[in-house]
Amino acid sequence: MPGLGILDEVRGPLGVVLWKGLRNVTAWAGTPVSRRGGLFGGAAAEVREAEVQALRLDEELVAPLSVLRRLVEAPGGMDVARLVNACRRVSMWAERRGHLGTALEFMQAAALTAPQSAGLAYAVGRLARRHAEYDRAESWYARAIVQARRSGDWRVYARSYSGLGNLFMQRGSYPAAKRAHMRCLVAARRYSLPSLEGDALHDLFGLACESGADGDMHSLGLATLESYGRGSMKTLRLAYDTAYIWATRGNFAEALRVAAAILPHVNDQEERVVVLGLVARAAGGSGDATRFRYAAEETWRMSRSGNAGEGAARALLGLAHGAASLGQWEEAADALEAAIRYATERGESRVVLTAEAMLDAVRRQRRTEEAVRTASAEPASELAGRLVDALAEVRA
Repeated sequence: MPGLGILDEVRGPLGVVLWKGLRNVTAWAGTPVSRRGGLFGGAAAEVREAEVQALRLDEELVAPLSVLRRLVEAPGGMDVARLVNACRRVSMWAERRGHLGTALEFMQAAALTAPQSAGLAYAVGRLARRHAEYDRAESWYARAIVQARRSGDWRVYARSYSGLGNLFMQRGSYPAAKRAHMRCLVAARRYSLPSLEGDALHDLFGLACESGADGDMHSLGLATLESYGRGSMKTLRLAYDTAYIWATRGNFAEALRVAAAILPHVNDQEERVVVLGLVARAAGGSGDATRFRYAAEETWRMSRSGNAGEGAARALLGLAHGAASLGQWEEAADALEAAIRYATERGESRVVLTAEAMLDAVRRQRRTEEAVRTASAEPASELAGRLVDALAEVRA
């Protein structure tokens, strides 16, 4: 039955009220306008009011739940804009609390209520991708592209191609990902969207890293940094991606230099644990046992607290690499087993496969990192220096 995931994420009577509200909205959105007036029973509004009054609501939910009660009371006269806004506010409330399934369901309800909105369709695709529902995400991104082209909303058009490209990258479909990101870049340049141009260059940089196109990596990294401009917070994401790819290729010194410069800027728990995992990986590869131990302990603490969210599996995978580089095989195996557990829960098949392959190697006590590639040291040092300088400006 649609929306049942809400009851798993939001326990107790509040979850039941939210689930009923979602069902009401989707039923209303799927009913012809001429038949909406008789959609709900006469006593439904009174029952809903009593259920809401029995709750101790967050202030953020008072107004949205009032609108949802009004929907049950007078479905024929319901204002679409008010209903869409109520669903969006519930979705944002849920997302801030890590209830991604609930956030996704209410954003989709908003999009179904206003099917002509490209922005709402894009938002559903974004949340579906975060919730690891990839088929659902692809269909909503495609819907957003069609609606944005019809309405001339070129910002959403470009962003939807960007999201679709990132989705294809997660699936390992690199040619499809490149086509999507190139369409985003072309749209950003054609319709004068400089911030999205930088994002598209960044995505193409990430694709070059993932697909092994070393010749494009350095030039795209510098082009992205220049496009973002001085002081841009987006430099943080570029710096992370660059440090990560260096760590995977054995350039640990530069990876650690950049990753350590990122850490003071990151307070969000899901983002911070991922950066800590990268620091652990680079520090272990560099032989810096002190920095590794600090990063490892923080990664374990945050992962076990339940606050790391979708970043836990990736962070623990990084920790395992660092531990293996230092010959700490038992800790590496523990981290990999935990990473497999978290990734399996989220359906992150690539992380599961990577961790399982590495776990087999760790159990045989083999080192898993490659030697530093001296041929790439010079451009890596140049880009690392530029990134560290840019991060210093962001901090200032």
